[in-house]
Amino acid sequence: MDIDIEQCRENDKIKNIISTSGLPIKHIKLLLRLSDTIYINAINYNVLVNENQVIILLISSKPDNITGILHTYSITNVLYKIRDMEKEHDDLNTYCEVEDNIFKIIININP
Repeated sequence: MDIDIEQCRENDKIKNIISTSGLPIKHIKLLLRLSDTIYINAINYNVLVNENQVIILLISSKPDNITGILHTYSITNVLYKIRDMEKEHDDLNTYCEVEDNIFKIIININP
């Protein structure tokens, strides 16, 4: 996946990707709230939607903007949000991976 750093800094571009993904409205709303949580916690990130799978790449924390440098409290807040989403919606399965200094969150949406 190509990482567009400018996109990572502009939450509106990412929200547009989510909104036009073709996912059900319920899941779009959840992902938009998650997007706000990531943005509020000052994390540069990117999103890829592939059918029923959403990949969120957490790139870096602001203001450092160094790939792979993420503040613990920021990631914790995002992970709590994901945990709450998964608890409330049994059609979501999530897991995380770290790859090439990027924290990858994979959300599988079961139809």
